[in-house]
Amino acid sequence: METRQVIVGRQISLGVKLALMAFCVVLVASLFFAAVNLFGVQWYRTAAVSRMEFAGGFFAERLLQQLDLMASDGRRIAALPEIDGVVAATGQGLHDQKVQESPDIYWHRRLEAVFDSVLRTRPHYSQLRYIGRDDNWREVVRVNRVSDRTEAVRRSALQSKGDEPYLADEAALDAGQPFFSRVTLNREQGRDEGPPTIRLVVPVPGSDGRAVGALVINADFESILRAAVIYPADGYVVTAMTSSGDFMRYDPVTGPGPLRFHGTPGWRAEDLPDLSGIVPSGSTRATKIGWQRAINVTGLSAASLSRGERLPLRTDIFVVTELPTPYLFAPIRQQLVYGLAAGIVLSVLAGLVAWHFGNRLTGPLNRLARGLRASEPGDDLRDLVPESNDEVAELARAVVKLNERLYQKSAKLNAIFAEAADGLITINQEGVIEEANVAVARIFGYEPSELLGRNVSMLMSDKEAVKHDRMMRRRIGQATPQRLIAGREMPGKRKDGTEITVEISVASTSHAGGTRFIGVLRDVSSRREAQARSEALVQALERSNADLDAFAYFASHDLKAPLRVIDNASAWLEEDLAPYLNDDTRDSMNLLRSRVARMDRLLDDLLNHSRIGRIDEKAQIVEGRELASELRGLLNLPEGFTFEVTPDFDKLHIPNMAIKTILLNLLGNSLKHHDRPTGLVRLSGRETDDAYCLSVSDDGPGIPPAYHKKVFEMFQTLRPRDEVEASGMGLAMVLKYVQIAGGQVRIESDGGRGTTMHVVWPKVRAKSDKSAWRAA
Repeated sequence: METRQVIVGRQISLGVKLALMAFCVVLVASLFFAAVNLFGVQWYRTAAVSRMEFAGGFFAERLLQQLDLMASDGRRIAALPEIDGVVAATGQGLHDQKVQESPDIYWHRRLEAVFDSVLRTRPHYSQLRYIGRDDNWREVVRVNRVSDRTEAVRRSALQSKGDEPYLADEAALDAGQPFFSRVTLNREQGRDEGPPTIRLVVPVPGSDGRAVGALVINADFESILRAAVIYPADGYVVTAMTSSGDFMRYDPVTGPGPLRFHGTPGWRAEDLPDLSGIVPSGSTRATKIGWQRAINVTGLSAASLSRGERLPLRTDIFVVTELPTPYLFAPIRQQLVYGLAAGIVLSVLAGLVAWHFGNRLTGPLNRLARGLRASEPGDDLRDLVPESNDEVAELARAVVKLNERLYQKSAKLNAIFAEAADGLITINQEGVIEEANVAVARIFGYEPSELLGRNVSMLMSDKEAVKHDRMMRRRIGQATPQRLIAGREMPGKRKDGTEITVEISVASTSHAGGTRFIGVLRDVSSRREAQARSEALVQALERSNADLDAFAYFASHDLKAPLRVIDNASAWLEEDLAPYLNDDTRDSMNLLRSRVARMDRLLDDLLNHSRIGRIDEKAQIVEGRELASELRGLLNLPEGFTFEVTPDFDKLHIPNMAIKTILLNLLGNSLKHHDRPTGLVRLSGRETDDAYCLSVSDDGPGIPPAYHKKVFEMFQTLRPRDEVEASGMGLAMVLKYVQIAGGQVRIESDGGRGTTMHVVWPKVRAKSDKSAWRAA
């Protein structure tokens, strides 16, 4: 087969066509814009950042020179002999033999002269002081600038400065390194007086290395900033700031502005430079290029580090340099305009080409879409499928199949909705019924057409309608699907006005651009009536139980009282008539008392039987060995009989109540009904995951299978009571205990020799005591 025939028979897919077209258009546009921007924008941006950093560093250097000059003055003054003389004269009281006055006064005057000379040459200094550590850092020598002259402060006016923040860090003072304090208002006598001031503190060490005093130079912060002589070029705006928000702005036209100190009139936060995205500090060196402006922040500490040493500032001082972004990118702007124009032309051409080819490729899809919009559910859409074998035809065939499946599924759901036995209803956010099946109409006595478009409150009682309106207002706008009501019974109102009881479940969902509520309704009026009858039966049963309690009280007191009288009277008669009684009369008297005792036991057993399940018996988990020992002590084991307990039972951990009573009855029956003078009674048991399996076996007479159920009835014995003294209630009580616990009891015997009673006692009771007692 030739290559041409292979290509013709195998068409290029729609996906490949679209991919090739998009690739070509995007490739051309990308190459063009990359060529325009790649070699221009990055270089100009890097150059702009370098330009801003240079400007910021230059302006910071001008301000740094003034602070360096102040630090240099402090170091030189601290090294003068006048400082040592004042320290020695103040601390040790030495005298200079070359002068007639005391060394204290001499060195004070010399130091005042030094301070006066410095203040005259440094107009921005406002005060020089030497402060001794003694007496809470009291001033020793102080010279102030007063207007255009200097003035030495007399000793009586000198102050203690131990409470000032710049002298609070004694560790820094003892370290001996000069530092600049925070910029604050000048303070006199503990009050803020004077302009914002920055202080240079130069510790003066003693012989032990600790600071004995400090040289403090106060400088007017505004004068320092003005002395920096910062004159930015056109377009630049430079602001010197502190971390407290104090600032001075240098304008290229008007020059330095006034110092705005935080907390004083004229200071406003909105006047501060916008430093969004930059965290300013003394060590900050950052540049940010925005759409409107470029900004550089250079901290003085960072600037001093670039010179090899760090400026000891306690207040972060930084210089903010701002420049409109157009000034930075003016050269590239024209290039971008040309590139943008070329890109627009290219994009238009690419769009026209894509539109042309797109129409040719998507024509069949558009025809398919128009056909789908014009079709009705169930219409045959196969005529819309193109005859080609490309992806468009495959897509059309898939859409037709999907439409058929959706129609079938919709028809199935509509059938389920219409024929459901329970009522199904949907309402919108306003409570208007949009859909209701036949069951809803049947429950409320309407035709289905009478329900659509009306408010659902028509199916409710007036009280429920008010609650429903409040709930609907609260649910408006909540589009999250959730279950609102589940199995709630509420009164409904039929068309004829009669009320019925309806069980309703409601859920909300988001559908068709809004919230919809779906309700499932069921008429439970008949169930409510049956429930009422059941409750009446329960009440009757409770009254019967009350009567049984009354009977039990009567049996235990009123019936037993005459028996005690008969027993006592017969004993007295036998004692009084002893000389006149013969053997027959004595047998009659004994028979009388035995019948009284039997009746007393019968009443006791009857009372115990009635109380089973109605009295809460607290059970404790005990070992099988301990329970067997207790049973052995309670049994009246006749001579010649053996009570045997298996090792498996000894290892059990078992509740003692009411298992102890059950086992005691079973063991007593085995001994009581034995027909030989010697015998064996064996107690065994094992534990499963959910129950205790207990067995009591003996070698006495067996129980015929015909009587296996009868022996559990009340007052039933297999031997006459004249032969065996028994009430016939023991096994009946065992059966009742086991039934209440949800267990089982059965007899294993063929009626010959030997009987085994099996008891299965569950670990977890299957019913509550009250309900189980009713069932028993």
